[in-house]
Order: sequence, then C-alpha cells, then structure tokens
Amino acid sequence: MRRNLLRVLTAPLPLLVAVGLFTAPARAESSTYGSATRYVAMGDSFSAGLGAPGADLTCGRSPLGYPTLWAQAHGIASFTDVTCGGAVTDDVVAKQIPSLNAGTDVVTITIGGNDAAWGSQVLTCMQSGDAACASAVDKAVVDLPAITAKIDTTYAAIRQAAPNATVYVLGYPLLFEETAGCSAWIVPDQYQRQQIDRFGRALNRSIADSAARAGFRFVDAQAFFAGHAVCSRQAWIHPVLNLTPLHPDAGGYRFGYLAALTSVTG
Repeated sequence: MRRNLLRVLTAPLPLLVAVGLFTAPARAESSTYGSATRYVAMGDSFSAGLGAPGADLTCGRSPLGYPTLWAQAHGIASFTDVTCGGAVTDDVVAKQIPSLNAGTDVVTITIGGNDAAWGSQVLTCMQSGDAACASAVDKAVVDLPAITAKIDTTYAAIRQAAPNATVYVLGYPLLFEETAGCSAWIVPDQYQRQQIDRFGRALNRSIADSAARAGFRFVDAQAFFAGHAVCSRQAWIHPVLNLTPLHPDAGGYRFGYLAALTSVTG
C-alpha cells in the first residue's frame, strides 16, 4: 500500500477519493493557442485521465483525458504529458518539472489531493461512522496550511522552470451529490457525503489561493461537473465499485474538465 490511501486511489489501480470546488466559470476570450504552442501537462490522476478508456498501466494516462483533448482541439504539435496517477507535490518537483523550460507556453496541473490524503478521510467516513468522519475532516482542515505550503513551493518551482508560461491550475470536482436519497450502491450516507465535500471545498480554496499568489489562473471544474457526481442521474464520476472508482469517466473529462479549461483559454 502506498503512503496514503488517496495516493493508492489516484494510481492506475482501484482507488477512492473525494474533492470539491467553489467558484463560478470564467468566460474565455478567443483562443490564442495553436500549432506553435508548447504545452506541458502536469499533475496527478485527474490530469492523467485515469477513469477514461485507454489509460496506461504506468501512470493512468488516457488519450481521452482533458490534456490530450485540449491539445488536439488547438492543433498543438508540441505537447508533453508528464502527468501520473498517485503524484504528490514532491513528485511534481522531482519528476515533472524537468520537462519545463523557458520556451514552455502553457502548463496545466491538478495537484494537492494526494498530499492531503483525502482517500483516508473517505475510507474513515465509509468504515467508521459519522462522528469519526467529521473528526477526520476537522483534522484535515486544520492540517491544510502544511499542504498549502507544499503547493506554494511547487508553484514557485514551476514558475522558475517556465518563466514565460501561462499556468492553469484546475481544481477537483465534488464527487458526491449531497442530497438525500441515492440510488448508487455502496456510498457514504448523506451526512458523510456533506463532510467529504466540506473538505473538498476547503482544499480547493487553498489551491485557488496558492494559484493566485503564484500568478497562475485557477480553473473552476466543479461548475461544469455540477449535477453529474455520484448519486446523480447522469453521473460523470465512476461509482465506488469500479476499477477506477470516484474518478471522472470519459464524459467527465470532456464535458467537465475540458469544458472548464476551454472556458478560460478559448
């Protein structure tokens, strides 16, 4: 087992995560990106495309993840994908940042969920009841400043390695609907789903604040996933009993993440 459950769950193996978002989508100008754009995709499984068809067994990268879809939509010839399921901030610094240089034009990234060990909170909620769930989330919220410091350091390293790039930081979707009644099998109860989403919103606020401090653009994904989480009638998130549980499916990457990124890039 890896150092925390979420890291296991964001690797190309069965997993379990939950995260959230809070801002409204921005409106994009017409795109300035094209075939000459030099684009590097970075981050964890939510950038790799784990959960979409065709994901590889090493890092869970799928050609139907949002980075490849965005590069194809803009006819980008210079596209480097260093995303990897299970990545934490230390992995980004050690293994992914070397792909950046002064000629990099665009960077996209999701990171922070594994550092926060979100999967451990989800597992606690599902196995140990409401009180333990709330306690785990309370502790995780208190511990967020330490995670934020790691994210700040990572963003600073990205800026140093790619001083001319526009960096888009994508948030995580809320993976559970919070309303009463749920037809999905084996899910946290309503209170637990609300607690899990509470931490997701707090994590995404921290990520957005870090992005702002670094001069990066935070991209709201949740506004595009709204109404399509687990327990919805048309979910874009895989259920718990799945080889890639609680990760977006192909629809989630195309109509959720890609749509969110396109809303700010054109």
